[in-house]
Amino acid sequence: MYLETGSAALCSRCAGRTLEPLAPDEARCGTCAQPYQPNEDQCRNPLCNAGWRMFDWNYAIAMRTAPLKNAIAMYKYGGEKRWATIFGRIVAGFIEDHAGLMSEFDIITATPTYLGPGGRTFDHTRDVLAVADLETGGRWPFDVEDSPVIVQMTATERMARIKTYAARKEHARTTLRAALSIPDPARTKGMSILVYDDLFTNGLVLNEVARALIEDGGADRICGISLAREPWTR
Repeated sequence: MYLETGSAALCSRCAGRTLEPLAPDEARCGTCAQPYQPNEDQCRNPLCNAGWRMFDWNYAIAMRTAPLKNAIAMYKYGGEKRWATIFGRIVAGFIEDHAGLMSEFDIITATPTYLGPGGRTFDHTRDVLAVADLETGGRWPFDVEDSPVIVQMTATERMARIKTYAARKEHARTTLRAALSIPDPARTKGMSILVYDDLFTNGLVLNEVARALIEDGGADRICGISLAREPWTR
């Protein structure tokens, strides 16, 4: 249905009726959207309270529960690329529904994907932004030029395959960070940048993307937006 009819805003709102929403503002972390457990008033995600966090916040569109969980898996691992159209429309509708907040950003870019031996066969994050850009008629500063503002130069182990938080943290701060590159720092210097990804779990990937954009690209501020927030426990 989404592939054939309706605007991006309609697609986003229709999806919102079936996806699991985030917890209310007062019942979730303002940095990572992690729902608080009963009697909690502080986030359990270590990164949210860490002095080395490089991004301001990440806003997820929905929680990662079925059917969104299954749809993301079919898109990323099942070869069903048509989901890029649906996800792109949902992202576009969400951004336009939150235009006041989103207008703070100079660039909306994708978490970089390595394409090549040991990497993915298609750029699953950037393809979604390309659809969002098309659906909104170029009204938003999506990073869809031939050369992205940030790229991943080598393949790295997927975070989902690394079992402990400590190991994920070390992998992000060393291997992943070394693989990230800013092709043209002049494009990012002094910019406020919103980074899109399909899934937010603990923020370690976004943090290293933010570190590269700030330290190597001279960006001023980094925030994130994701399709889904993984319910996370340590």
